[in-house]
Amino acid sequence: MNIIIVDDEKMAIDVLSIMLKRLTQFQIDIKGAFTNAADALRFLEKGSVDLVFLDIEMIDMHGMQVAKQLLQKHPSLQIVFVTAHAQFAVDAFEVEATDYLLKPVHEKRLVNALVKAQKKIQLQVEAHSVRNENSVYAHTLGSFYLLDAKQEVIKWRTRKTRELFLYLWFHQKKPMMNVVIIEELWPDLDFEKATSNLHTTIYQLRKLLKENGMQDSIQLINNHYQLNVEIKSDFDYLNQLLEQSAHDEDSIQQLLNCYEGDFLAEEEYSWAIQMRLRLKQGVMHVLETYIAHSNSVNSLLKYNCLQKLLELDEFNEKYMFLLLKFLITQNKKQDCTKCYEAIQEKLAEINMPVPENIHKIYNEYVSKV
Repeated sequence: MNIIIVDDEKMAIDVLSIMLKRLTQFQIDIKGAFTNAADALRFLEKGSVDLVFLDIEMIDMHGMQVAKQLLQKHPSLQIVFVTAHAQFAVDAFEVEATDYLLKPVHEKRLVNALVKAQKKIQLQVEAHSVRNENSVYAHTLGSFYLLDAKQEVIKWRTRKTRELFLYLWFHQKKPMMNVVIIEELWPDLDFEKATSNLHTTIYQLRKLLKENGMQDSIQLINNHYQLNVEIKSDFDYLNQLLEQSAHDEDSIQQLLNCYEGDFLAEEEYSWAIQMRLRLKQGVMHVLETYIAHSNSVNSLLKYNCLQKLLELDEFNEKYMFLLLKFLITQNKKQDCTKCYEAIQEKLAEINMPVPENIHKIYNEYVSKV
C-alpha cells in the first residue's frame, strides 16, 4: 500500500511512521508526510497513493474539507482519520472514511484499519481485472459502494438517495408500491410530506444513475416502482456459494474471501436486518459443517474458518474452545497462550470466567510441554 500522512504535528507524523514501519505483515510504502493539507493536495495531483492517514484538526484546513476534496478527485482513495477528539467520528463516516483512529493510536486499532483498507483496495483491483467492464457492481458485504460501468465509485448526493437505490435494488425482481416504500423509508413523516420526499428522491436517483450511464433506470407502473438496471454484486455471489449442496476447500475459501462483513453492516436500515441475519447464519452454518466433517489436511483453512466464526460471534464459548483445541492439536504453544489470554480478556468484558472445559484443556496442554 502506498501511504501518505497528513498532520500538522510533526511528532504525531513521526510516531505514526514508526508504528507503520514496525508492521512488517503489511507491504507499506510511505510516499510522503505533510504538515499542511495544501502540500498533500499538490502531491496527490501527481503521486499515486492508496491510503491517507489524515488529521482532522489542522491549522490551514479542516480535515473534513481535505477529505471531501480528495474523494472528489480520487473516489477510490482510502482515508483513515486520526485525531484526539472522538466527537468527529460521525462526521468522519459521513464522508465514508475507511476508519477513524483516536490519538494516541494503539497498534491493534492501527492493524484493524490497515486490514480494512487493504481489503477495500484488493476489491477495487479485482473489480478492474475480473468483472465485465460493461457491468455495474454493488459491494454490500461490510461497507457499501457502487461501481459504474467504468468501474468508478458512484458518489451519492444524499443518504436517502443511497437508501432508496439499495431498497429498490434489494427488491429488484419485485415492483414495490409507493406506499410501502414510504412506510419503510419515511415512517415518521405524514403521508403528504413523505410522498413529496419520495418523488424528489426518485428524481434525484434517476438523474444520478443517468449521469453514470444508466438510462431508464427506474420504471413506474400503477404506483409501483422497480429498478431496471443489471447489477452484479457480492450479495448474489454469496447466495450462490451458500446454495451449493456441498463445499470443498475452494468454495470455503471463496466464502471466506467474499464475506467481508455483514450485509449492509454500516447502514442502519430496518428492512435489511432480516437478510443480514439470514446470510450471517448461513455462513456460520457452512463453516461449522466444514470444520466438523472435513478431513482436509489444510490446517490454515480450518484455522481461518474458526477465526471467522469467532469474529462473527465473539463471545461464543464453543468457538473459543474449538479454536484453542485446534491450536493445541497443531502444537503451537505460543499461539495457544495468546489465544487463551485473548479468551480471558474477551470474557472479562462481560464479567464472565473462562469456562471449565477451556481452562482444563489449556492447563493440561501447558503442563505437558
